Amino acid sequence: MATLYISTPINSRPEKTLKEKLQAARHRVNLLVEVIRDDSRFDKYDRLVSTFNVNPPSDMEMKESVAMGRCIEAVMEAEAVYLDHAWQSSKGCNLEYRAAKIYEKQIYEHDKM
Repeated sequence: MATLYISTPINSRPEKTLKEKLQAARHRVNLLVEVIRDDSRFDKYDRLVSTFNVNPPSDMEMKESVAMGRCIEAVMEAEAVYLDHAWQSSKGCNLEYRAAKIYEKQIYEHDKM
């Protein structure tokens, strides 16, 4: 089973509250899942994972360090990472990118496709 981790900005989003940022980011991930599933370049990935899979809503009060730790673990377990538009403006996405580079994961950048 090949896994693709979807990395999308959250804290750097323009919405005002964390709740609004999370809702918008979740919506964005849902849209990306649809696009990725329809793109033949991603046919080898039968599992798509994002922060919302490893950090369920019931855990939204957790510390950012714990949430990021779970995301980095997901990146390390995935075969590839998809970096969403404007990922460079996000500290979390930058950490996920660095982990993917260090562990020589396949990296797809939204803006370079």
